[in-house]
Amino acid sequence: MNGKVEERLPQIVEERLQEAYESIRRGEIKQMEKQRNGYRRWMGVAAALALAVSVPSAVYAAVSYFQKNAQREADRLIYEFDLNYELVPGEYQVTPGYVPKGMTDQGAGKYYGEGQDWITVMPIYTMVELEKANKEIAVDNIEQVEHMVLSGMEADVITFKEAEKYRRDTYIFLFNEREGYVLNIVAGYTVSKEEALKFADSLSVARTGDGGYETETDKAERIKEEEAARYTQQQGADNGEILRQMGVPADKILGLGEELYTYGGALGYKVTDYRFLESLEGFAQEDFFEYSRFDGWLNEDKTLRPYKRQHYGKNGELLSEDEAEQEILRLDVEIHCYDNQWEELTLDDAELALELDYMEKTENGAYTWAEDYYDAVPSEEYTLQMDNGPVYINVASHTEGEDRKDFFFRDIEKGETISYILLFVVDKDRKDDFLLSVVGTNSSIWQGEYMTAEEMQNELEGYIRLD
Repeated sequence: MNGKVEERLPQIVEERLQEAYESIRRGEIKQMEKQRNGYRRWMGVAAALALAVSVPSAVYAAVSYFQKNAQREADRLIYEFDLNYELVPGEYQVTPGYVPKGMTDQGAGKYYGEGQDWITVMPIYTMVELEKANKEIAVDNIEQVEHMVLSGMEADVITFKEAEKYRRDTYIFLFNEREGYVLNIVAGYTVSKEEALKFADSLSVARTGDGGYETETDKAERIKEEEAARYTQQQGADNGEILRQMGVPADKILGLGEELYTYGGALGYKVTDYRFLESLEGFAQEDFFEYSRFDGWLNEDKTLRPYKRQHYGKNGELLSEDEAEQEILRLDVEIHCYDNQWEELTLDDAELALELDYMEKTENGAYTWAEDYYDAVPSEEYTLQMDNGPVYINVASHTEGEDRKDFFFRDIEKGETISYILLFVVDKDRKDDFLLSVVGTNSSIWQGEYMTAEEMQNELEGYIRLD
């Protein structure tokens, strides 16, 4: 270009032109058949550059894969993307130059350390993936967005409302308009912001190949599959609601001392006695699955301290928050093996654990599954009622190393009876709200996508009522 033309161009346009020339020399700008409204030939590079002289925005498009627009609506942030279909989308590989001390590469962009220390490079938003996402990324419950530059890219660092109370993770988005991708880094709550930023500022990204936009046929097929999946999920929800209205059949609820048969009658379970206790006094620490969970929750007399909990409705809406008193439920249980055919279904050992299934009464007095639920406030870091399962068993045989994951399983022979004790932690005001079942034996209630309500109800193994 002659000096006269250069004098008329803003400096930013001149810089974009030089970047475009450099991209051409590296072979990064290629011919692309697919356009937003069908197929057409891509204009020649010379024509694009000529257009750039008179229309600066076109220069920007020639060297950028997308333009981003961010909109904040209360605590919701929406990124909208205008894609440049004249450039070939790519596939990329991300490599960090810095990983926080103690974290190791687990593959697939996952880096884990001790406890809850972790950082994940989420699947990359390539141009192809942005199009599949309807050219939009939305993030909810936002407290603050900090704008900065990390690894040479425009970046947003997002923190969430009440992050400390809810132990919320940190999100970092990095936008590369010139190369055609968006990175999303997620750091666990316990990872310091400084370490997360050092990680995000050390990334190198290599283009490993070309991607391809969906054809109209592929897109139609994907939409069809997504609609089918939504229909199946809705059908499952509908069947689940019908099952809940039907409730648990009376003949599927057994009383204290009655035997609950599983695996076609191969195993029988019986709760012979129960009591609620104030203290863990007298129970050996080695018989607890993980006694360290009680750290901070026991008084000197081994009674339990209260914890902060939240009550949620069926749609996940927060109903209330309070402090719950706790106590110990002791169950005396017997399991008898009538036939070893169960081994064909469960590998080697029999399940000894029971679980608490929280229920509510229908208008006609029947039991049905509760729709509301309770959770500890995350900042309590409370795990004593994890999965509503037991914390103690006095006949454990799997107690060492990796074998400990089967702590509540044990071998049993045909004709053998094993008597044992289970301990649970329960809220004092909810001790009348549950039935008991053998872990995993009533899983049909989650099969609404594949079974009718009647089939799910018929497949129930049964429950035990304490009163």
